[in-house]
Amino acid sequence: MKRLIALILSAFIAVSLCSCDVLDEIENSIKHTLRTVEPIARQEASEPYYEVEPREVNYNKQYTPIQSHRSYDALPLEGEKRLYDELIKAYYDISPDKDTELDMYPMPEIDLKGYSLSEAQVRTAMKAVSDDYPEIFWPGGTVGFYSNNEETIVRPYSRYSAEEVDTRVEAVRSAAESFYATVPDGLSDYELELRVHDFLIENTEYDASVKVNDLDDNDPDIYNVYGALVNRKAVCEGYARSFQLLMNGLGVECVGVMGRGESELHIWNAVRLGSKWYSVDVTWDDQEQVYARYLYFNVTDAYMKNDHVYFPLFGTLSEGEINGQEGEYSADIMNMFIPDCSDDKMGYYYLETPHLRDFDADELRSALLSAAENREEIFCFYIEEDMDYQSTVDLLFTESPQYFFDYVENVNWNMSDHSIDSSNIGYYPIEQCRAVAVMLNYY
Repeated sequence: MKRLIALILSAFIAVSLCSCDVLDEIENSIKHTLRTVEPIARQEASEPYYEVEPREVNYNKQYTPIQSHRSYDALPLEGEKRLYDELIKAYYDISPDKDTELDMYPMPEIDLKGYSLSEAQVRTAMKAVSDDYPEIFWPGGTVGFYSNNEETIVRPYSRYSAEEVDTRVEAVRSAAESFYATVPDGLSDYELELRVHDFLIENTEYDASVKVNDLDDNDPDIYNVYGALVNRKAVCEGYARSFQLLMNGLGVECVGVMGRGESELHIWNAVRLGSKWYSVDVTWDDQEQVYARYLYFNVTDAYMKNDHVYFPLFGTLSEGEINGQEGEYSADIMNMFIPDCSDDKMGYYYLETPHLRDFDADELRSALLSAAENREEIFCFYIEEDMDYQSTVDLLFTESPQYFFDYVENVNWNMSDHSIDSSNIGYYPIEQCRAVAVMLNYY
């Protein structure tokens, strides 16, 4: 789901308007269908299965890529973990023969002898693979399934032929490599995160044409890394999966989080910087207004819960709920792992903008002078926590003595060739981030 923010400016006053592109009922499009398969009369391809062998990605050698296994680690049963491992192998072997009834390509049948897994446990293992491996984006929504007291048989299917999967995997690899080549050496994890965040916003377009009432008519690529990185068009899932893929490729652990944003299905990320986790919503940060691109960058769970709802962990759901047979959840929209995001000292505005510590505002005035000398149109600053946010904003802009205009006058005295137009200043309070964005004009 994409959140759009528009700004209406007038002298001394700014008003924000928010709207959402609706993705109601989209969960119906991602629920897996499990079909019964015959355990004896196995389906065999007329030709050997084609093994997709992705070329090694040329990562930036300064950074060591990681593979997060948080969802795998959350699986409680050995049989579920065995299925997880076997699914990853099976996903790279695709039959040349299409199942015409399903309009998909079979992948190898997985026979787990000695393990009796329920439908919910199979779904949970599949969800864990999807969570941990955003680069595996071609499995279809239908899975063959059989289980008795002695074995469990699972057959996944691919949306695309082996040749097309090969082509798509190569295209994603190439896109990722092109990005990694632009990343300079010596960046901190925070700086790497900021670079990935801004890259996706600048190079991916939110697909506002997504059809809510005819989900089968939507391009399936808008939900995956191929759509975001190759086609450069996606919805929230494509943004989040791509953010996870690129962050992990730079050695920074990142996971996806499922939930709702303003009452609609949504997915965002959590990223680990050092020993602490932070919430990031790249989709909602994809705004035309540059100052609004960091409203959901490294924020806390408490911050997110103002307009996001976290879906429950799988361990709190019944088998019927995981199977999508009761309640409002299913395996595809539950969470396997939700980190604790309670620190707010790595937020963009806290780290990247000058701080207002008192109304003498030495740091702020110095930064404002630098911005004005460069004719910057937007000036952001952070209000320290020991100052009451709303009363501080009022005293800066609307209530006597309107301190900000004193700062402007001081800056203008120190410039010779142009001045800030104090009669045409707009401001946008970003209270949740304790920040303010000021729109500047010059004469």
